[in-house]
Amino acid sequence: MKASEQHIDGVLLTFVTALMLIGILLVFSSTVYIANLKYNSIVYFLENHVLRVLLGFAVMVFFIVFVDYKKLRDWAFYIFVLSLILLVLVLFIGKGTAKRWLVIGPLSLQVSEFAKLGLTIYLAYLIEKNIFRVRSFKFGFLPLFAVTLTVSGLIVLQKSFTMAFIVFSVGIIMMFLGGVNVKHLAVGLSLGLPVAILMLIIEPYRFQRLLAYLGLESAGKNVKHQAIQSLIGLGNGGLFGVGLGHSKQRELYLPLAYDDYIFSIFGEEHGFIGSFLLILAFFVIFSRGIRIAKYAPDEFGKILAGGITFGIFLTAVVHIAVVSGILPPTGIPLPFMSYGGTAMVVNCAGVGILLNISKQIKH
Repeated sequence: MKASEQHIDGVLLTFVTALMLIGILLVFSSTVYIANLKYNSIVYFLENHVLRVLLGFAVMVFFIVFVDYKKLRDWAFYIFVLSLILLVLVLFIGKGTAKRWLVIGPLSLQVSEFAKLGLTIYLAYLIEKNIFRVRSFKFGFLPLFAVTLTVSGLIVLQKSFTMAFIVFSVGIIMMFLGGVNVKHLAVGLSLGLPVAILMLIIEPYRFQRLLAYLGLESAGKNVKHQAIQSLIGLGNGGLFGVGLGHSKQRELYLPLAYDDYIFSIFGEEHGFIGSFLLILAFFVIFSRGIRIAKYAPDEFGKILAGGITFGIFLTAVVHIAVVSGILPPTGIPLPFMSYGGTAMVVNCAGVGILLNISKQIKH
């Protein structure tokens, strides 16, 4: 196909870029109070976030222009092996109370985010490679399920149950899109559900979050506090919001207001109307991603686009559902908007791959 005939999905690029720009304003608004209080600089978080957004955008452009998505077939196995190495490594030398980050000099890498994309690429490769026997239990479902379960299990060991759930869900969806026998998927889900419930209740902090979600008095005060303050923020916003920069919840009422609960700050400042439009924007991104998957020129592109799209969309859905009290409290960033470097770069890389696929669609 001639370069002149190649057109990237302008709608997807526009909406993702818009969310990144809105996210810059939102991070500044949600951190101005705490940045001034802790670092005596109202732009402390803003400066870091802008650098991450610029890096993410550069990575997105790199994948659009310089990396033919078809070449990812050749790298899929090595990307997957690197993901596994990092997931194991972080268990031993990871930083933070939950050991989810690898610190390399000035850089901090949240390994599970990288592994999510790595698994998506590898599953797309495996499904295409075994496309004529994907409905077989032994040669189709079993290896795909084992790979997905391995990555999800290693992420659970990092005490990141929500990310493990998202990764596992993306794997199941990709298998479905690839034509794996639905009965085999049902068997896998029936085996995985009891394990997921067990992992949810045996870890004290997860159990406390579940109690808080159920509204029981025995739930930890800190967990209940986050859930309550998040809903207060959304309630304060009313129909039209209190206005950009006028959030009250950011003033230490809501922990991690610039990351895990950034949608609450957005809802407070822009109200129900603004929140509805933001949710609509994620649906537009989802629909464009599915469209790219539908018209991708080969099976690898179809499955890869579908996996990336669902990975981003499920993350957004879980974040918004947690902030809105629909799901138990947990920590998950809002794609393209929350303060966080690894998630920003990995999501932008994913969109870059989507746009690279889109420009190779015959129009």
